[in-house]
Amino acid sequence: MTDSFDMERYLAVFLEEVEEHLQNLEEGLVSLERDPQNQELVQALFRSFHTIKGSSGSMGFVRLSGLAHTLENVLDRVRNKELEVTPSLVDLLLKGVDMIREFKESIAQTSQEPELDIGELEAHLKQFLAGGVDDQEALKEEDTGAHPGKVAESGENKASEGKRYQVRVFLHKDCSMKGVRAYLVLNRLQELGAQILFSEPTVAELEKENFGESFLVEVLFPGEAEAIRSAVLGVAEVEKVEVQEVEAEKEKEGQAAQREVAKSVQGIRKTVRVDVERLDNLMNLVGELVIDRARLENSIQRLDTETDLKALREQLADTSTHLGRITNELQTEIMKARMLPLAEVFNRFPRMVRDIARNSGKEVDFVIEGEETELDRSLLEEITDPLIHLLRNAIDHGIESPEERAAAGKPARGRVLLKAYQEENSVVIMVQDDGRGISLGKLKQKALERGLVKADELEKLSEKEIIDFIFHPGFSTAEEVTDVSGRGVGMDVVKRNIEKINGQVFVESLEGKGTTFYLRLPLTLAIVRALLVKVKEAIFAIPLSDVVEIERVELKNTYWLNQVLTTLFRGNTLPLVSLAGLLSGEVEATFSNREAASTVFYTVVVNAARSMAGLVVDEIIGEQEIVIKSLGEYIGDIRGLGGATILGDGTVSLILDVASLLAKFSQLRRFAENARTDFDRR
Repeated sequence: MTDSFDMERYLAVFLEEVEEHLQNLEEGLVSLERDPQNQELVQALFRSFHTIKGSSGSMGFVRLSGLAHTLENVLDRVRNKELEVTPSLVDLLLKGVDMIREFKESIAQTSQEPELDIGELEAHLKQFLAGGVDDQEALKEEDTGAHPGKVAESGENKASEGKRYQVRVFLHKDCSMKGVRAYLVLNRLQELGAQILFSEPTVAELEKENFGESFLVEVLFPGEAEAIRSAVLGVAEVEKVEVQEVEAEKEKEGQAAQREVAKSVQGIRKTVRVDVERLDNLMNLVGELVIDRARLENSIQRLDTETDLKALREQLADTSTHLGRITNELQTEIMKARMLPLAEVFNRFPRMVRDIARNSGKEVDFVIEGEETELDRSLLEEITDPLIHLLRNAIDHGIESPEERAAAGKPARGRVLLKAYQEENSVVIMVQDDGRGISLGKLKQKALERGLVKADELEKLSEKEIIDFIFHPGFSTAEEVTDVSGRGVGMDVVKRNIEKINGQVFVESLEGKGTTFYLRLPLTLAIVRALLVKVKEAIFAIPLSDVVEIERVELKNTYWLNQVLTTLFRGNTLPLVSLAGLLSGEVEATFSNREAASTVFYTVVVNAARSMAGLVVDEIIGEQEIVIKSLGEYIGDIRGLGGATILGDGTVSLILDVASLLAKFSQLRRFAENARTDFDRR
C-alpha cells in the first residue's frame, strides 16, 4: 500500500470529520445566541474547534490548525466566563466557521491548503480576546461577507468594479431552442463586459432547457442598466428583459447565508450508513434470489423433455410466488436503507434564518419539528432550494418589523415553524409564519396589471385560485426590492421543483395572521403503488396516494351544475370529468351538456392540492406496484403527466400527475364559461 493511497484514505476521513463538526458548530452557535448561559453547549463548541485544530495539525494543514486554535481560545474565554456571548461575538465565530469550510472545500478539491487571507478575521478575534470590540458596527467596517477568506477572483470582492444587476429574460412562448437562446444571452452579456455571478436556474439546467418562459441572471457591470437591456434584446426570440439594480452590500449580507445552506446541503451524504443487520438481511434475500434463479433454469430445461405440464406449471407458479415475496422484501429493505432523516436538511437552516432576520432588523423565533421524519436521500437533495425560498420569503415578506408587530398587537418576536410529518404514503413539510399574511387585494391588483386575468374573470376565481397567482413566474406584490425578496423570483421555482419530483404545493393564508405553505412529497421516487385504468386503448397509472375511492356512478344519480356533470359523494358535490377529454384538452368532451353515451360511469375519485374530482375512465384494471421513469429527458415536462412505467407485458403506461390535471380542469372550466359568455353577448 503506497503512501499516496494512505493519504487519500485519511484525507477522506478528515474531511468527513470536519464537515460533521462544522454542522455541529453552526447549529450550536445559533443555539448559544439564544441561550448564552448554556455551559454544556459552550463545552461542546469548544471541543469541536479543539478537534478540528488537532486533526488539521496531524494532517499538516498548519494555517487551518492555527485558525481553529484562535477560535478555540475565544470559546475558552467564554467557558471561563471572561467573555460575554453577544450577537457580535456569534457573528464573528460564524465567520470563522465559514472560513474553515472554505479551507475544507479547497482541500477536498486539491488536497492542498489554500492561500486564504485570514489576517482580518484573526485580528478581529484577537480584538475580542483583548476586549477591544463589543459592537456590531465595528465588525461591519471591513466586512467581507460570509467568506472572509475568499480569493480575490470572486464577484463579491470585486463589487467596486461595477454595479450588481439582476436580469430577467423572457423568451417568446413559441421559442423552439430555449437552451441555445439562453446560451446566446449569457454570451452577449460577457461580450458586453458583464461578469456573470450566477443564474437561476443553473447554466447546466439552462442548457437542458429545464426552465419556463424566463430565467434570471445576476451580473456585475460597470455601465448602466439600459446597456444590458439593449444588448439582451438584440438576441433573437427574446421578448422582454427586466433589469433591476441590486445594492451590493445588502445582497451580500442577505444571501451569503442562503448560498452557504445550498452549498452545505450539497454535502448530504452520497453514502448512507446501513446497519449490519440490514446488510445481513439483504445478503439472505439475495441468496434466496439465487435459489429461485436455479429453479427457473431447471424449469426451462424441463420444457424440452417434460410431458407432465401440470407439474411443471405448479413448479413455475411456486417459484413465481416465492420470487414475488423475495422481491417485495428486497424492495422494502433497500428503500429503508436509502431513507435519511429530514434533519440532514433542516439542521442547516437555523444559521440561515438567524442571519436573514438579523440583517433585516427583525426578531424571529425559528422552531423545527418532526426532523426525525425520513425521506428518500434523492428527495432530500431536491427539496433544499424550495425550502430556502419559502423560509427567506417567510422572514422578509411575511414577518413584520418589531414596530409593525407592536402596532398590530402582536409580540415583537415573530415565529417561523418548519415542521415535517408523515401522512399515509407521503411526507408533508410545513413552513408557517405568524406574519402579515397574503393580501388578496394586492394579488388581484397585480394580476390585473400583469394581464394574467381579466376583471370579469377575476370575480369568478376562488380564494385558492387567487393565491395561486404567487406561483406565476416573476410575480411579486412587494412594494420594494430587498436583498431577499421582492424581485418576483422564488415561488415559481418552489412549485416547479416540487412538481418535478411528483410533489404538490398548496397555501393557506389569513391576512394579518400569517401564511402556511404545505409541501406534499412522495416517500420515494423509485417505486409506488398505483391504480391502472384504461381510456380507449391506452393504460394510465394513477398514484394511489391521490386516489380516494373507486365509484360506479349511474347516470340517474348525476345532475348538471354550471354545465358540468356532477354527483353527490359523501354529501358533497363531485364534478365528473372525462379523463379522455381532459387529456386531449377538448372542452366539449369535459363540460358539454350533451347526452351521455353510457348509463354507468367508472369513476376514480381523486384528491390533490385540496381539490377533488371524479375521473371517468373506460375500465378499472386494478392496483399494481410500478417503477417510475422520468419523461423529462425524452419529451420534456408535459402538464398532467408525472412519468411513465413499463407493465408486465412490456407495454408502456403513462403516470398521471393528478394535481396538474385538476388545475387543468379548473382552467378549461373557466375557458368554457368565458366562451359561453362571449357567445351570449354576440
